[in-house]
Amino acid sequence: MAEQFLLRLLTPYKSVFEDQVEAVVVPGEGGEFGVLARHTKYITVMQTGQLRYVQAGKTHRLAVGGGFAEVYPGGVTVLADSLERPEEIDVERARENAEEARNKLVDRPAMQEKEVRRWEERLARSENRLKLAKAS
Repeated sequence: MAEQFLLRLLTPYKSVFEDQVEAVVVPGEGGEFGVLARHTKYITVMQTGQLRYVQAGKTHRLAVGGGFAEVYPGGVTVLADSLERPEEIDVERARENAEEARNKLVDRPAMQEKEVRRWEERLARSENRLKLAKAS
């Protein structure tokens, strides 16, 4: 059995998970990175993507909507803007949000950069949710 460490998954609204795990894969700003027990200290901005962790030999997946991840020798703390398990995803709502974002982005040349970024992020989060829901 692999050595375990503490994983804490937090959002501004609740603690989603806090327990011992064998491995974590985080969607970091520079791409995905894996963490095992006694990993060196590390902090990163997270991008929209899927966070995976292994507990008792089983892989669990969550949709992440940005935030921060801090790795320290005894564990990992994720402070996410949003975290959703596949069974928590409202597929129809995610489809509607993705479609709305695509429609808005058609007018990209007329938008300010900040507004374009906001719609691109909304599209990425919706597509990420749909991908996770479909895979489960």
